[in-house]
Amino acid sequence: MASGRLLVEILSIGDELLIGQTVNTNAAWMGHLLENEGWRVNRCVVVSDEEEAILDALKDAESRAELVLITGGLGPTRDDITKHVLCRHFGTRLVRYSEIEARIVSWFERRGRPILQVNRDQALLPESCTPLENPLGTASGMLFERPGGMTVSMPGVPYEMEYIMEHGVVPAVHARMQQQGRQPKRAHLSLLTMGTGESQLAKTLGDMEGALENQGIKLAYLPSPGSVRIRLTAEGDAVHDLEKAHGEVLERLSEWVVSEVGLPVEEALGHCLVNQGQTLAVAESCTGGALGAALVARPGASAFFMGGVQAYSNAAKENLLGVPIALIAQFGAVSEPVAVAMAQGAREKFGSDYGVSITGIAGPDGGSEDKPVGTVYMACDGPLGVLCVRHQFGRDRTRNLAMAVRSAAQMALQAALKWGVESKPASRVADSL
Repeated sequence: MASGRLLVEILSIGDELLIGQTVNTNAAWMGHLLENEGWRVNRCVVVSDEEEAILDALKDAESRAELVLITGGLGPTRDDITKHVLCRHFGTRLVRYSEIEARIVSWFERRGRPILQVNRDQALLPESCTPLENPLGTASGMLFERPGGMTVSMPGVPYEMEYIMEHGVVPAVHARMQQQGRQPKRAHLSLLTMGTGESQLAKTLGDMEGALENQGIKLAYLPSPGSVRIRLTAEGDAVHDLEKAHGEVLERLSEWVVSEVGLPVEEALGHCLVNQGQTLAVAESCTGGALGAALVARPGASAFFMGGVQAYSNAAKENLLGVPIALIAQFGAVSEPVAVAMAQGAREKFGSDYGVSITGIAGPDGGSEDKPVGTVYMACDGPLGVLCVRHQFGRDRTRNLAMAVRSAAQMALQAALKWGVESKPASRVADSL
């Protein structure tokens, strides 16, 4: 491997990726891991389950990258041809690894499943490779040393690939780089903003962006529905100036920052509530439980999340949350009074410190002149009062739902930051993160 920063290319194999039947989450996960290691992902290519296509892509990648990572095509079926392509590419042959076959047999026996010959044949690996252990499945990883670098092939099953990457590939590459005396210096810091767009953020930073680039620090704007994450990246000696630069960007963008360390707003809300010993419950109409799902997506949610109600119909709002039917008749289900009543009902029902509600018209149908598609009301009932906000999103249903979830989490975070330090918690959950 050459000196300097490690260059990586990813090859994802599978027709299902090309036709959109499967989303290539493996490449995204690998890119995040590799970047955190300080290695540079130069390309990510998706190729079909055809021998010549795989060979061409592999040769092309190896001509540029020191580390080539391949996922997919290692199962027991006829279309899993990656091992055969690798044998042809590296001029080797398949041999049976008895210890791997014994592990595969044991894997099936523990699950009470019959083992077929095609399963046993997954112990056939290229003779010139170093097998990488996969205790989560039957397809081993394969590491090939080559002039100028390494090529690694892994199964496409996400959790199997992740195990092999973390326990096989990364340690092997670190050992190789250590032998060569290579220690790339690279670091990132992030922050999360809401309430304005990418162009306004770039305008606000103005001359600062150019000054940071002169210091060797790059800014990246990463927009998503309702928020923009800003990542600062430094290499070499500029790493020492990264924290100072991060602080300067935080100060310049302070009115829009919702997480100083770049956490997703739902995760930042959870951390805030746990730190303050407070709890939250939700009442959702148009989002149908998406806010609650976002809050419990990460471990430790039991320390702050009490529960939620999916009150899609008017009857559910009345029967489960105590929203007066007369209130709905007078103002409509999508209105400030109903959003407030829903938040209060959730807080009372679960005995939480905060109740958060969402009610709206996600679309594409159902709007009116007064309340067009994209109208969403959200409320937060807490120890020191009630907040209620009306948002006017667009006509795209998927985007509206994502925006509603993030905006409601942002509203709750702002309320918790404002009220949490001024009020005594009404309840406290014993478990911690």
